[in-house]
Amino acid sequence: MSRFEIKIVAALLFIAIIPLGASVFLVSQVIKVSDSVTEGQTQRLARPLERAADAYRDLFAARKRAFRLQGELIARQPELQLGPEGEGDLARRLAALVEREQGVGELEIVDGEGRRLARAVRREHFSLETHRDLRLTFPLGAQGRRLRVTFYTPRKPFEDFRQLGLAQRTSVALTRLRDELATYYRVVFLIIFGAVMVVATGLGLFIARRTTRRVAVLAQATRKVAAGDLETRVRMGARDELGDLARAFNEMVQQIKESSERIAYLEKVGAWQEIARRLAHEIKNPLTPIQLAVQQLHRKYGGEDPEFARTLEEAHDIITEEVDGLRRLVQAFSAFAKLPAVQPAPVELGALVDDFLKSHTELGELARIVWSPEPGAEGRRVLVDRMLIKHVLFNLVENAIHAAEEGGQEEEIKVEVIARVDEESGHAILTVTDNGPGMDSATVRRVFDPYFTTKERGTGLGLAIVKKIVLEHRGAITVASAPGKGARFRITLPLVALPVQRPSRPR
Repeated sequence: MSRFEIKIVAALLFIAIIPLGASVFLVSQVIKVSDSVTEGQTQRLARPLERAADAYRDLFAARKRAFRLQGELIARQPELQLGPEGEGDLARRLAALVEREQGVGELEIVDGEGRRLARAVRREHFSLETHRDLRLTFPLGAQGRRLRVTFYTPRKPFEDFRQLGLAQRTSVALTRLRDELATYYRVVFLIIFGAVMVVATGLGLFIARRTTRRVAVLAQATRKVAAGDLETRVRMGARDELGDLARAFNEMVQQIKESSERIAYLEKVGAWQEIARRLAHEIKNPLTPIQLAVQQLHRKYGGEDPEFARTLEEAHDIITEEVDGLRRLVQAFSAFAKLPAVQPAPVELGALVDDFLKSHTELGELARIVWSPEPGAEGRRVLVDRMLIKHVLFNLVENAIHAAEEGGQEEEIKVEVIARVDEESGHAILTVTDNGPGMDSATVRRVFDPYFTTKERGTGLGLAIVKKIVLEHRGAITVASAPGKGARFRITLPLVALPVQRPSRPR
C-alpha cells in the first residue's frame, strides 16, 4: 500500500469515527431522558388503565345480565304460547314482539327436536360493522319448546376495550424494553462500530487504489506523449476532476498533434517551394534561347529538301508546344514559390463567397454553382485574407469542373458551397461538394501532397497551395470522397467573436 493510499484510508476512518462518537454520546443522553420519561409515564398510566379495564369488564357483564333478564321476560310473554290459530298467528305475534323489544334483532321458536316453529327478524337490520350479536336460548313451556333471542349491542365499547388491552400490553413491553435497551444498545454499537471500520477501510482502499490507478494512467500517458507518441489518449468515463483532467489532456494532445502536423506540412511545403523556385529559375533560363534557335532554323531553311523540310516543321511544332508547356510549368512553380504571406482581416462570410462568384463568372458557365449558407452563417465574419480564400474556393471549384470533364460526365456539373457556424469551437465551416466522379481511397490520402496529380497536364500544386493557405489561417481542410459519389472538401476558418452585449445603464 502506497503512502497516498494510507493517507486516504486514515482520512476516511477519521471521518467515520467522529460522527460515530458524537452519535454514541447523543444516543446515551437520549436513552437516559427516555428512561426517566418512560418510567414516569408508565407509573402514571398503569393504575388508570387497570381501573378502566375493570370498568369495561363490569360493563360487559352487566350488559350480558341485562340481555339474559330481557330474554327471560320475553319468554314469559303470553302471546308466545301456541294458540288455536297455529303457527301462522304465532309468527305474526313474534314479529310484533321483535319490533317492540329494544336491542333485539331476531326471535326464533324451535321445538324439542330443534325444528323451527316460527321466526321474526327486525325490519331495521343491525350492521355487523357497528354492532356485535349475542344469541341466548330460553325454555318455553312444558312441550320442550325454546326461544332463541339474538341481541345486538354496539361494537365500539369492545373496540375500546381491545385498544385498552393493547395499551396495557404496550406499557408492559416498554417497561421490559427499557430494562433491555442499554444492553442491546451496547451490542448494536459494537456491531455498527466494527462494520463502519471494515466498510471505511474497504472503501478507503477502493477509492485510493482507483484514484492512484487513474493518476498512474495519466502519468504513463504523459510519458508516452513526451516520448513523441501523439496517438496516446486517456479513456476515463467518470464525471469528476480526474475525468475533466483526462479530457483536457486528450484535447491538449490533439492540439499538439494538429499543430505538429500543421508545422510538418508547412515545412514540407516550404521545402517544395524552394525546390519549385530553383526549378523555375533553371528551366526558365534556357527556354527563350531554345525557342529562338528553333524559330531561326525554321525561317532560314529554304525548303530544298521536302522530306527534311517536313521533319523540320514537325520538330518546330513539337519544340514550340513543349516550350509552351514548360513555360506554363514555370509559371505554376513561380506562383507556388511566391505565395504571399497571409494578411487576415475581418470579412463577412456571405460577402466573401458572393465576391468570389462575381469575380469568376466564367466558372458559372461551366457548372451550376450553388451558395447555401445555413441560418446564422451569412451575417458572421471570419478572420481571413480575402484574396487567398477566394483563390482556395476558385481552385476547389475549378478542380471539380476539370474532374467532371475529364471523367466524361454527361449530367450537369453541380458544385455546392455550404456555410455554417460552430460557436463552440469558434470556427466557420465551408463545405465544397460536387457531383463529379469522385476519388478512390489511395487518391484521397495523397490529394494534398505537392506534385501529386491524376490529371494528364496537372502539376499537383493546386491542392497543396490550398492546404497551405488554410493552415496559415490557423484552420483545417479535409476531404471525403468515393468513386462515383463526388467529393466533399471541408474547410474550417476562425470566426470573429461577436461583441458582448452589455446592458445599457439608465442615465
